[in-house]
Amino acid sequence: MTKWHLTILVSLLTMIGPFTIDAYLPAFESMEKDFSVSRALMTQTLGYYIVAFGASTLVWGAIVDGIGRKPVILLSLGAYIVTSIACALAASYEQFLLFRIFQGLSIGGALISGRAMVRDVLDTKDAQKVMAQAMMLFSVAPVIAPVLGGYLHDYFGWRSIFWFLVLFGLAVFIYAVIVLKESLAFSDRNSTRLKEVTTVYFRTLKDPHYLRLVFIFTATFSSFFVFIAGAPTIIFDILSLGTTDFYVLFFPGVAGIMLGSAASDRLLNHYSALKIMHYALLAMFALAIINLTLNFVLDISPVRVILPIALYAFCLAVIMPIVSVEILNCFPNNRGSASAMQSFIQMGFNGFTISIIVASLGSLLLNFTLAQAALMTVAIILWFVDLKSRKTINTTVK
Repeated sequence: MTKWHLTILVSLLTMIGPFTIDAYLPAFESMEKDFSVSRALMTQTLGYYIVAFGASTLVWGAIVDGIGRKPVILLSLGAYIVTSIACALAASYEQFLLFRIFQGLSIGGALISGRAMVRDVLDTKDAQKVMAQAMMLFSVAPVIAPVLGGYLHDYFGWRSIFWFLVLFGLAVFIYAVIVLKESLAFSDRNSTRLKEVTTVYFRTLKDPHYLRLVFIFTATFSSFFVFIAGAPTIIFDILSLGTTDFYVLFFPGVAGIMLGSAASDRLLNHYSALKIMHYALLAMFALAIINLTLNFVLDISPVRVILPIALYAFCLAVIMPIVSVEILNCFPNNRGSASAMQSFIQMGFNGFTISIIVASLGSLLLNFTLAQAALMTVAIILWFVDLKSRKTINTTVK
């Protein structure tokens, strides 16, 4: 499999997440009426999907390192297609919630396998560049998904959104069948027995450097994700816009991600990964504080709400490929398991972010910016602790 095919495949696998999360956000009001439920209950269908995704990665991670990348990708995609059909046919809120959980359980294996494949076949710097390129392609999904979802909802009803997910999953499955080559040598495969699997996962939880990187990634992403998960509230309640206006929030944010991914790719040609990460994290912390402060000096408007998010997304995209590969480098012989534990922690916290944090923010922009600043503060503290463990800041970021 060529590097270009690998980049496209990893991008497509990663795009499934934003499509599954963002495409049905414009349909929330309609689904609330159909199922006779509140916004909080509809938000739980998002949170439960993410929690299920995160929990499943621990199982998928062991399977990925045990039987290889290719069979897991195909199995995971096949299950995702079936569960997406079930979501489209759901007759009640309870059924829909259950099928969303199954949807989350099914797709985790494909994402984990894709990440592991990149590091299987490429060295650290090339892997970081491929991940940055994949981020540029992947970043199209979050802006397309809610806009497409809004139009599908308006013309064909909310169920058409999940039929679209079925077709997208099927297209990725066919592409994977055509281009996919196994990247894990038989001699490098690990046991899938419970004792050995548990031992590997406990090793990841005992590694402080690995855990710091994972929680830095999780906190920085969650501080952006509060605005994505809270998009219905921001669009409908704070900005008083309609179902086809989600592009107002998503397009600038995705533009930031695309530009940040391109910048990360270029910067890696000239600077060390740790130096890039250091200054990008400082910029993200500054942006979070500025965004919080703007609540007290500017009135609410689309520009005031969206511009800080777009700038933050730029910096986030700069560090994401770097941190992703650094996390895998912590366990070179168990990349699937390392990726799985990362996804478990990240998605579990994202589920908490949606179900608890976002659900409690109400419709005040101040609360969203407070949550962002708090999460970014956690990330920056962890980063300086990690730098200290690498001897000194000066020697690390030179």
